Amino acid sequence: MRLKTYRGQLLLSIKTTTAILIRRYGTKYTAKITSTSPTGRTVSAKVTPPQPLPTDSRGYPLPRRQLICKATQILLQTHRTPQKLLDPTDPFLCLQNYLSAFSISLTPNEASEILKSLNSPSLALRFFHFCPSLSPDFHHDCFTYSRIILILSKSSLPDRLHLVRSIVLEMERNGVRGSISTVNILIGFYEGSEDLQNCIGLIKKWGLRMTGYTYKCLVQAYLRSRNTEKGFGVYLEMKKKGHMLDIFAYNMLLDALVKDSEVDDAYKVFEDMKRKHCEPDEYTYTIMIRMTGKIGKP
Repeated sequence: MRLKTYRGQLLLSIKTTTAILIRRYGTKYTAKITSTSPTGRTVSAKVTPPQPLPTDSRGYPLPRRQLICKATQILLQTHRTPQKLLDPTDPFLCLQNYLSAFSISLTPNEASEILKSLNSPSLALRFFHFCPSLSPDFHHDCFTYSRIILILSKSSLPDRLHLVRSIVLEMERNGVRGSISTVNILIGFYEGSEDLQNCIGLIKKWGLRMTGYTYKCLVQAYLRSRNTEKGFGVYLEMKKKGHMLDIFAYNMLLDALVKDSEVDDAYKVFEDMKRKHCEPDEYTYTIMIRMTGKIGKP
């Protein structure tokens, strides 16, 4: 038997002589009648709980695409009708009403997909902070934190550096361990040597292992901050670990070494390129020609 909720009351879908002039929610339950009163005016019913969300092979709940699309539409919507909202200017109240009406709770994976779909970094940040208020069981995880950090790092917000730092501090306060992807995003965003040292500290604190891509990001980050010595040191460390740079990073390192007149180190890097089967390109030879001309060698 199908039952519907009307303002929190569970009522049977039976035609009566008296019309119910109240707003109807869309939530539906499947229930079994267990008993009725002698007069037949009240009933007891056993509601069947909803099926658990399907999961992938790793045990993570699969995102509900229809829910993600609807939530994104609500947040991006600009024209709203007052009949549906107590405050027609607040998209978050609209989303909360929608989820409450259908007794839906967002998963962190779904929240991450919604963040990805929002085309406004400031709106994404507001939604990120709003998510925990949707359900007492909702807690941001590594994926949602990484997503908002990536969004903020690519934004043009004037205070994006402060915002990213505050998100990382929030992660640590809440005891959320980031992944190596989180660290890669931070390294690619940060420019100062102090921030980069903090990234290395996070790798140790979170018990992560640096990948070849992480080393490459760190080398380039130090070179962007004009700290060639640190960048070359990371390069030597990654060599010991058996990793190598790509042609772009090799050229970036060579150019920095030549500008700092580190000729011997530049030659070592150039020879490493050839040993690692990374074919030098035109820009590589331009750098080397400029260096030999600078030191007066034929």
